Amino acid sequence: MLFDILRALSSETFWIDQNAELSNMNISQFKTFQRRLTSISVLVLLTLIFLPLSPFLIPAVFLISKITRYSSLIHALLFFYGYLFFECMGVLALTKNWLIDRKEKDFLIKTKNIQNWWSSGLLKLGKSIYKLEFQVSGEESIYGPSAILMPRHTSLGDTVLPIVFFGQKRNEGLRYILKKELLMLPCLDIAGNRLPNLFIDRSGQDTSRELNSIVTLLENTPDGESLLIYPEGTRSSQSKRDSIRRKNPTMNPLLERWPSLLPPRTGGPLTLLETNAGKDVVFMAHLGFEGSANLEDLINGSWLNQTILMHFWRVPFAQIPEDKKTFLYQQWDVMQRQLNRMQDDQPTSSQ
Repeated sequence: MLFDILRALSSETFWIDQNAELSNMNISQFKTFQRRLTSISVLVLLTLIFLPLSPFLIPAVFLISKITRYSSLIHALLFFYGYLFFECMGVLALTKNWLIDRKEKDFLIKTKNIQNWWSSGLLKLGKSIYKLEFQVSGEESIYGPSAILMPRHTSLGDTVLPIVFFGQKRNEGLRYILKKELLMLPCLDIAGNRLPNLFIDRSGQDTSRELNSIVTLLENTPDGESLLIYPEGTRSSQSKRDSIRRKNPTMNPLLERWPSLLPPRTGGPLTLLETNAGKDVVFMAHLGFEGSANLEDLINGSWLNQTILMHFWRVPFAQIPEDKKTFLYQQWDVMQRQLNRMQDDQPTSSQ
């Protein structure tokens, strides 16, 4: 049983080929095994440390929150405990799913259900602890043919919004293109690699290979599934905008053009648009997660009592022009105008 679990954790598909021996692992599978052994060990260690401390730690942090400027320190701690719960339960469910259901026809459907449970659970957890509210406009654009979804990206918090407010509402699969650093989150690693997603290396060491992988993912995405990419390529923040100004002054006109956004990258997004053979493109603007780019933002009250506004709009495939770069920039203009309207409409949080 122990060997089965370890072998399950070591495979991109939880080793559907159950007859393969550990000694025959290729380099990729061995690296996967190392990564998951590390990430799951850290998860177990954190759980073993923090769970027994909870009766003492929670009251102490509550008092600290009351007497320091870190008013949401207690909220962050409770969210951390909730995250440990969902991560541990997710890993156990995915392991059980592989051991029992891997030969069943609905194996991947059950994996997707676990992923949806994990995503929805974290969103509900954040809503409950931080007293968040969610408002969606442009809902008619969510429905219709499958699409390429291009959301704004400001924090780790907004990564669950598309799967909950787009994928689950459509009751269809949503294939993600994400940075490979997120593979250190065990549930995202296991479910994300078992399902048809793509984790890319943003180092630029093998750009052509990454772009070819994006094309392959799009070509293999059926009509009944949508695909997501974050055009900005990273979380948008003022510090990153300032960094771009210093390192690449030629980008200043674009930064002035989109004061609330990072300029869209021209690699992955344009590759998708140029090789797209028939999917609509749906854009997603959202406002409210800006103050959560790092740990300090989570403990200083930036998330507390926020209303998260979301707006979707759809561009049918037949209306996408040949000049894809101009099209992307025009839609980023729409994104900026929508954010401007959201800033005027967003309720003031009361902490």
